[in-house]
Amino acid sequence: MKKIVVFFLVSVMSLPLMASGGIKGTIVDAGDQSPLDFVNVALFKQGSQTPVAGVATDNKGVFSIPSVANGKYSLRISYVGYTTVNKSLEIVGAPLNLGTIQLNEDSKSLKEVEVVAQSSQMRFEIDKKVFSVDQNIAAAGGSASDVLKNIPSVSVDNDGNVSLRKDGNVEVWINGKASGLTADNRAQVLQQLPAESIESVEIMTNPSAKFNPEGSAGIINIVMKQNRKAGYYGSVSAGVTYPDGGKLGGNLGASINFSNSKFDSYINLGYRNMSFNGGGNTDRTNFNGTDSTLLNQHSTMSNSFSGIFMRAGVDYHLDKKNTIGLSGFGMSGSGNSENNSSYLLTNLRSNPASVLRNYSRTNTGTGTRPSLNLSLDYRHEFDKKGTNLNASMSYSYHNRTSDNMYLTNDALASTNNSNISQSTDGKNKGIEFKVDYTNKLTDDSKLEAGWQSNINNTLSTTDGTNNLTNAVIPSYYDNFDYKEQIHAGYLTYGNRINKLSYQIGLRAEYLQKKSTNTTKSIVSSAIDTVQTIPAKTLFHVFPSLYLSYNLANNAELQLNYTNRVNRPRGQQINPYRNLSDSTNISYGNPDLMPQYASAMELNYIKSWDTQSLSASVYYRSTDNVIQNVRFLHNGIMESTFMNIAKSQNTGLELISKNRLFKILNLTSSVNVYYSKLDAATYINPYNTAIQTTIPGQDNFSWSANVLANFMLSKTLSGQISGEYESPQLIAQGKQNERYTLDLGLRKTFMDRKLSISVNVRDILNSSSFKSTTSGSGFYQTSSNYFHGRMFGLTASYNFGTMKAKKTDQMKKKEGAGDMQDMNMDGVD
Repeated sequence: MKKIVVFFLVSVMSLPLMASGGIKGTIVDAGDQSPLDFVNVALFKQGSQTPVAGVATDNKGVFSIPSVANGKYSLRISYVGYTTVNKSLEIVGAPLNLGTIQLNEDSKSLKEVEVVAQSSQMRFEIDKKVFSVDQNIAAAGGSASDVLKNIPSVSVDNDGNVSLRKDGNVEVWINGKASGLTADNRAQVLQQLPAESIESVEIMTNPSAKFNPEGSAGIINIVMKQNRKAGYYGSVSAGVTYPDGGKLGGNLGASINFSNSKFDSYINLGYRNMSFNGGGNTDRTNFNGTDSTLLNQHSTMSNSFSGIFMRAGVDYHLDKKNTIGLSGFGMSGSGNSENNSSYLLTNLRSNPASVLRNYSRTNTGTGTRPSLNLSLDYRHEFDKKGTNLNASMSYSYHNRTSDNMYLTNDALASTNNSNISQSTDGKNKGIEFKVDYTNKLTDDSKLEAGWQSNINNTLSTTDGTNNLTNAVIPSYYDNFDYKEQIHAGYLTYGNRINKLSYQIGLRAEYLQKKSTNTTKSIVSSAIDTVQTIPAKTLFHVFPSLYLSYNLANNAELQLNYTNRVNRPRGQQINPYRNLSDSTNISYGNPDLMPQYASAMELNYIKSWDTQSLSASVYYRSTDNVIQNVRFLHNGIMESTFMNIAKSQNTGLELISKNRLFKILNLTSSVNVYYSKLDAATYINPYNTAIQTTIPGQDNFSWSANVLANFMLSKTLSGQISGEYESPQLIAQGKQNERYTLDLGLRKTFMDRKLSISVNVRDILNSSSFKSTTSGSGFYQTSSNYFHGRMFGLTASYNFGTMKAKKTDQMKKKEGAGDMQDMNMDGVD
């Protein structure tokens, strides 16, 4: 590892250096000298009509374009209702401060600005990639899960589980915060979060020490829409969806934003009603000495849910330096499910083969999943250089309840029929306190420090009743109470020396956790057995390092190193034995330890007038890898989680953005990676004398994603997205290849106030997952699918009046042309 670090550092430091600078300034109203926010500032090379960078001013009228290569440029400053200003300038290495720039109101009537280009789908920042999804036609009427499926490097399986670069140990945030999302609830939250409420998705594969180190694969941050414009602006939408072979569903949405000199506020409402079909097949051969059996399992399922999602927030500007805000989101919904499974167990040793068991099982259930997240924020600006203090306190609550009935009919022995009811209730509560201080020491250096405390409590309760005898079933009862506290402090320092920028950081975290598990006595269900799991405390330090070099001709080289963690929670550590499927029993392992990952990434970023390319070489080494391990016990498949061995992942990721023929905008990615999982040995929990060795595995895999936006006319646009994943390595086996293709069209009317979108997701009906696994005494193949092809129709209408602050002459304009052009090809 040290040799690799040294090699990268030496390679980077040996590159030829070239000076560069930055541009900054302040824009005010020429009449009353008040600062103007959200002014569009675009930078062009002289002689070119394509911007190389673009920003908008903040609420103090300040803009800053860092790291501009030497050369002659033209700066265009535009704002609706004001006369556009063009400035010629030259960068010769030192930062350029343009001081205060005054804009004069345009007394002439504003002419309509026709925008026929589509906004950029991707931009790069020093520690993340940002994908704009507010114009994602293929996901119209869908959910956040549908949006994430079209993001390069991100995968979403049929159960809603999210992975980044094929690693499921990823954190998913909303507006820069965990918001109480965990592995146990985020699939449900993302499936209910409306796609229309999302502005962009930020991908941080190697976050700095400033950020929570949870998620060894990185962080996916979902940024919600919050248009801060003077006056008010809103929209309403309605749509229908139809899953192939399912039932018609619908969605409704409404949002409004209001801002003035003192308040910025917004509220979003969404309703979704969906139904999905799915199913699967499993064939498992069991080997036990001289016996050999084959289990064939076939299942069909149908799920439906309806729910309301709401977001609201308000920021109050106490004065020019202090702002206080209150925001939150919540959802409430319910669902129904039905799963029908058939099982056929055959003795392969007999001649002819004899049937040992032939039975069917029907699972029906209802459930609710209310969620709430509230945040109180405070911001203080110390000076105009960028020194500030941010403090926040948030509360999150997620609850998931379900009532299920399991009916079993045995064709060979009717006395084995059963009728069982089971209820589960899972609550997750959390409080987060966070304070961040940023000191802009100079124009080129910055010091950041902060503290974060998280206090979480998860309570999971389940019980079961035999409906034939009306008796409590002790083995179905479990109460798991988990409490956790994490306290962390961080410090980062960044500086720029000519073309070299660097940032070093250190984060120290202290973890304390404890849990109890209560079960019913098999002898007497009235007697509780309480197991107190020993409390554990862990302390760990997480370093981070970022290096960035600005090269000639709009190119940049980045090198970063971070250390991250994946802490087991929820079902992974809950020892409750899930007996809902008598042929597949699963349970958690409270003795699981965290898995730590060290990651290094080398990025090269290059931009041209109409193209940009990001190439990333990454390496990640993970200790104490958590894997789901299967084994046979009395002929029944059981599974739990264990820390096994060590894994290594090395890959090359290419992401490009291309504008072709002025009407086609492509975002393409290819990820080629090599995975290696060392050999491991685990002990059978029922017989410690039996040790099973999982042989070491390695494989070479790749995936590709293409998102194409095209303009058929000024009012008609389309989108095609496709994804392919080659076979990849999983615990005790591999997952087969998969591919999907989505299509969407959008037509606008009434000066773009009204839009109609139609889309088809998974056109080829190919979104199924197939896998092959094997272990001591068994070999298994499985396949499953969920909803598949889906058709959607969505209509939305925009309304409002947006006026510049301090003036009454500005008229409504949705999307200034200069800003759209800037976003089309500029890389921030």
